[in-house]
Amino acid sequence: MTEFDFDQLATRMERDPSRPLNLMERRRFLQGALAAGGAAVAVPTMFAEQAAAQASTDTIVVTVTLAGGNDGLNTFGPFSNGRYRDARRNLAINPAAAHPVGDNMSFHPSLRRLATRYRRGDVAVVRGVGEPLLDRSHFSNLARWQSANPDGKIGGTGWIGRWLDAEAVGQFSGLAIGGRGVPLHFRGNNADVTDLPRRAGALYGSKRTEQRDQRMYRAIRQMGKEANRGPWVNRVGQVNAQAIDAAQAVSQAYKAELPEERLVSDMVLSARMINLNLGTRVLNVWQNGYDTHDNQIGGNSGVGDHADLLNELDVALDVFFSTLTPAMAERVVVMVYSEFGRRVEANGSNGTDHGTANHVFFLGRRVKGGLYGDPPPLNQLDDRGDLRVTMDFRDVYATVIETALGVSAASVLGQGYSTLNLIGEPSAPESALSQRANEIRALREKNADDYLLLHTPSF
Repeated sequence: MTEFDFDQLATRMERDPSRPLNLMERRRFLQGALAAGGAAVAVPTMFAEQAAAQASTDTIVVTVTLAGGNDGLNTFGPFSNGRYRDARRNLAINPAAAHPVGDNMSFHPSLRRLATRYRRGDVAVVRGVGEPLLDRSHFSNLARWQSANPDGKIGGTGWIGRWLDAEAVGQFSGLAIGGRGVPLHFRGNNADVTDLPRRAGALYGSKRTEQRDQRMYRAIRQMGKEANRGPWVNRVGQVNAQAIDAAQAVSQAYKAELPEERLVSDMVLSARMINLNLGTRVLNVWQNGYDTHDNQIGGNSGVGDHADLLNELDVALDVFFSTLTPAMAERVVVMVYSEFGRRVEANGSNGTDHGTANHVFFLGRRVKGGLYGDPPPLNQLDDRGDLRVTMDFRDVYATVIETALGVSAASVLGQGYSTLNLIGEPSAPESALSQRANEIRALREKNADDYLLLHTPSF
């Protein structure tokens, strides 16, 4: 037998699965299994048994993390306000190019699809969200937002991770999308969270293009069923068999090619995983790049780093909802947040520095659209010249925990917080045809431009 010759071993195991492996065979198998699937052995809880699909109306929450500190004032702002224009100077958004939605507020020019959804009543904007900052570090503020400890301590477990500890029932209850690792807010004391890569080839047990691969994985799965090969071989066999089963369970989400753009790809993969109905309740997707200290807007065209990021976000959210099945779309609530906003004053490098209060966006058919929270007034800045926080971000989390995840906020956050009436009860799913017909009829009656926008391909 060669060093990693699975063919001969696989043939023998298939012919006589009850025969124990001898010492040399066990050693060879362990070497080969570790070489083929070391990651699965190192993190066995990521590959627990496939969760049974359950017919449910439970809400599914998707958190979209805009890492770096998104400039909320330019994302959704009072672009005609004189104080805004004086403070932002050449960074000020042209009101004529923006998408007004009332109350003297407009969406950034890159967010035309999001503005259309807002007009339909499927988007809520929570304003002035944050907390008094001890510092303006990305790391400490993101950790505070994601851990949400009532005493302000950083680290430990995350607010969704603590919910998963108590409420999760299967491996796929929590998903981190994109192969970036499990974020802090999804980490619990014993929660199983699966980190899904962007490409199917990274899934252990998914590569079966050659006959040798197929025989190897059959042998590994067979080993996982046997209990007479010694404790270490048994454990490796079980973990690898579970990994193979998990890969098969999620492989359907990768069958059709994913888009090249990272955020768009991750949101499409999220929607496909939700459609598989494997018991998923919470997912997280990242978008990096929002630390716009310089070149936030490029030249007179108004196109720059921030506009490009928001355009990618706008497309990704739109494609996500168009990928969901009608039944699953009724259950999904998306929360878009960032660890802090930017300063009101533009800096000297054609950008903005770390600030305080920011918007949190909610999207979905269960969302009661509109404006929530008190807007931080531009004529009453704090001592540093930043927007004042008017809502604790834990109030936003309490809303998600109680109205979407269905438990007491105190059980997750350590104490009670105020909640917002922005997430409604699930409605009975319509058929896909009926639902589409009603959407088209409503849009035609409301706004012809919106109708054309929502029925124009995103790519």
